[in-house]
Amino acid sequence: MELKGRVWKFGKDVDTDELFAGRFIMGGDETSQSQYREFIARSGLSDVGHRENVPRDFLTKVAKGDIIVAEENFGIGSSRQQAAETLKFKGVQAVVADSIHRIFFRNFWNLGCPAIDLPGISAEFKTGHEIVINLRRGTIRNLTTGKEFEFHLIIPAWFIDMVEAGGLIPYHKSLKS
Repeated sequence: MELKGRVWKFGKDVDTDELFAGRFIMGGDETSQSQYREFIARSGLSDVGHRENVPRDFLTKVAKGDIIVAEENFGIGSSRQQAAETLKFKGVQAVVADSIHRIFFRNFWNLGCPAIDLPGISAEFKTGHEIVINLRRGTIRNLTTGKEFEFHLIIPAWFIDMVEAGGLIPYHKSLKS
């Protein structure tokens, strides 16, 4: 399985409060999936305008299929799932970082979006570069520079099947068919 997209370079220590502020936690109509997705996408990252670790134009220019490459401690903070949902609902298909907080890591995978730890990877990318991630081969390629990097996922093999299915719930539904 390959994921190809445009890179958004994030800094270090991007926490879940930056991705989805706690003041929004009780908002949104969870009984309507489309209204909930719209609320999360609209509310998420709304407080990052003054942060140095998130590109200033990310909110206005992020597009479906984009991939975040970040420095260490991506997704630190609370366990709120809305932080991961914010990125997915804005179109981000994967996060690659020097290190990723474990709870964000699992929440993002559960949504069908890979989160990959690879120390030092952030130094190899800039916003606007093109990236290809091959989950089954364990490679990341910077198409802009031509460099390729190997990673080793310490996850069950079925996680990749879960991404292909679109997340944990669609994956489990497919097992019942």
